[in-house]
Amino acid sequence: MRLIQDNVALVRQGIALLESLDDELFVARPPGLPAGGVGPQFRHVLDYYRCFVRDVARGRVDYDLRERDPEVETERRVAIARLGSLVRDLAALGLDDDTVALHVKADVDPAAPPDETWSPSSVRRELMFLASHTVHHYALIAVTLGAHGVQVAPEFGVAPSTLRHWARTGLGG
Repeated sequence: MRLIQDNVALVRQGIALLESLDDELFVARPPGLPAGGVGPQFRHVLDYYRCFVRDVARGRVDYDLRERDPEVETERRVAIARLGSLVRDLAALGLDDDTVALHVKADVDPAAPPDETWSPSSVRRELMFLASHTVHHYALIAVTLGAHGVQVAPEFGVAPSTLRHWARTGLGG
């Protein structure tokens, strides 16, 4: 399925970036911000994918029930290994029909009753969400690294529609 391949490609892009960084940059925080940084951003991306992989077969994906493994935030090699595992897990899902209906949960109001936060979706929509979510967090990673003097590939953290626009207009990173 094309959307699985697209998500796998995004995860591999993240692995390649992590393999190019040293451990110090991996745990560096953005200047002026006590939280965030490369490690926490990758941990967050990984958490969302793991929820999807864990729950898709049940037809109910709970994005609020995330692992939040602090070791992924602080150990670059652990993050690389877990992302590599995710690539294998995504490829093994065997989702042939991306129109399969799902229900997803992601709280937006901490005071709302838990059962009110489930919404209808589909495998296709969630794979699109995961790709968009990943690109967004990759953009934050690029900004963080840029603040530390490290430039990433110009397409890292840029939406596919923007990349197409750049190619069409001659603009770009």
